[in-house]
Amino acid sequence: MEKNEYALDYILQAEYNLLRKQFIPGIIVIPSGKSNLIWNGVHFISQGPYEGGVFRFSILIPNTFPDGDCPQVYFSPSVYHPQMSAQTGELDIKRYFPVWKRNGHHLWQVLRYIRRIFQKIEITNAINLDAAQLYEHDPGAFLLKVSECVNQSKDNIYIPDSLTSDDPHAIVFTPWNERLQMVQQHLLAGTKQAFDNIQGLSWMKPGVYQILTREDTLTSHQN
Repeated sequence: MEKNEYALDYILQAEYNLLRKQFIPGIIVIPSGKSNLIWNGVHFISQGPYEGGVFRFSILIPNTFPDGDCPQVYFSPSVYHPQMSAQTGELDIKRYFPVWKRNGHHLWQVLRYIRRIFQKIEITNAINLDAAQLYEHDPGAFLLKVSECVNQSKDNIYIPDSLTSDDPHAIVFTPWNERLQMVQQHLLAGTKQAFDNIQGLSWMKPGVYQILTREDTLTSHQN
């Protein structure tokens, strides 16, 4: 049974507030600007066979949430992994959540599972049989496939995801601007004169997962 729109909004806001209290390294997620039933995410992987990968994904939440079926997770593009469909990029969530329990399961746990699959690779009941067989019988060839996937994700980091290109809350990246090195130095030194004519509120340097934000924007964005 479809829920009242306002009741569902309240439930999803509560879920997002719970998520913000969790420590899930390497994952950024934000509700879509088109529908609160879609959450856009990016996973930065810092260790393991997928180290260096920057993988985009979307969480699709059923309109009966938190009752009924479990959410769906799709990676775009698909990642070479035994638990992910090579054709659609769908991650096998039901492997970990065979039945979604209203009072026992939360969306932050889905993010934890996403992080886990890239750290501990399991091949039983695999979705991508080719990846599972290669992992078991030829680990070297499997790692080569994974490396290609990781490199592709980094090559495509500045290319907008076609599935979220019209989403005002899409997570997008722009190339590093050398001018911002000076801004970073002044920011860390506590001075502000370098901010003149600089557009944007936060930025990241490739290979360094540290977000720098102008101090004079924090209050307005937290209220």
